[in-house]
Amino acid sequence: MVGKLREVSSKVNKAELKLFLEVIPALEQCSVLPFGEREGDILLFFKLYHPKKEELRYVGNLFVNCTGKPIEIVRNINELAGFDPDEQIELYEEVYFEPRVRCDHLDKGVSFQSSEFENGDIICFQRQLQPHCMKLYRYPNVPSFLEFLKKRQIPSA
Repeated sequence: MVGKLREVSSKVNKAELKLFLEVIPALEQCSVLPFGEREGDILLFFKLYHPKKEELRYVGNLFVNCTGKPIEIVRNINELAGFDPDEQIELYEEVYFEPRVRCDHLDKGVSFQSSEFENGDIICFQRQLQPHCMKLYRYPNVPSFLEFLKKRQIPSA
């Protein structure tokens, strides 16, 4: 199967195929039901941004009910990051990167369904910064960092 995907990918994109594989613990150790077990569940992926390190990295995924709201899963998101359960965080939906960056701030009180979330969507998050701390970092939030990534040029050898 991977060979066929690589063949199609190289024909279409002329690029290397990159796959992501996440191993799920045995069901008896898993606190979430497998996908498709609950009506209305969607799978979301989460990335954590560190403004000091200028690093955006994948930290995990969660199944959420589409009628639920981000405020209801903040503790789970904080757990993915290793934060205290009550840590104040900012959430952003990574909508797309091409042809331009679109990363929208999320209202934690609006349902995933109202915000038009679907399976596979990505939520980026970071610790909430105080206004006076914004000046301490070149890219203080997720949208500014994604813009930087989009515009940076890697020198050729």
